[in-house]
Amino acid sequence: MAEKSMYLYNDKWEVEIDEINYNSKSADNCVCPDAYIVICDDYFKTICVSVADALHTMEKRIVLKVSFFTPHDDYAFIEDNSLYLFLNDTVCVFNVQTGEIKNKKSIGMMGTLFSVYRYQRDFILYCEMDIIRMTPNLDVVWDFGARDIFVRYHGEEPAFEMMPDRIRLYDFSDNYYEIDYNGCVIRD
Repeated sequence: MAEKSMYLYNDKWEVEIDEINYNSKSADNCVCPDAYIVICDDYFKTICVSVADALHTMEKRIVLKVSFFTPHDDYAFIEDNSLYLFLNDTVCVFNVQTGEIKNKKSIGMMGTLFSVYRYQRDFILYCEMDIIRMTPNLDVVWDFGARDIFVRYHGEEPAFEMMPDRIRLYDFSDNYYEIDYNGCVIRD
């Protein structure tokens, strides 16, 4: 069924996220979801979010039609009763218990989302053209862009690296940047 799975746990919930083949108009699907939600209708893929409470007395499945460019790893976080899904250019916060979307926001970034990291209670989004800090309420604290994409084709150092007091970045043209967690440039 699943091409790739991600597992999330906290003291209340267990969540499994799988990339699946799903057609809402077909009777041949392997998954029978409790809900089918379209997030992206253009170039897309489908994921199945399976949720169970810690005692397995409640289980539900939600199939989402999302951007094909949604990262394969590290794009979901669970906190209390909220499931954060970073679906490339859209962020959705689900109420895990009800399966309903509590909050949804377009990120407004340029390019592709590569990965998402936690910093304190916020999120740091490592994107192709932007580094973004976002709160759990989906407010953008700051957005940093460079002269080129944050990808490296030569050199040993990674294009994106979080340090205790700063983020170190290289772009495709091998320009080096350092920014602090307030979005201020330390080195350019």
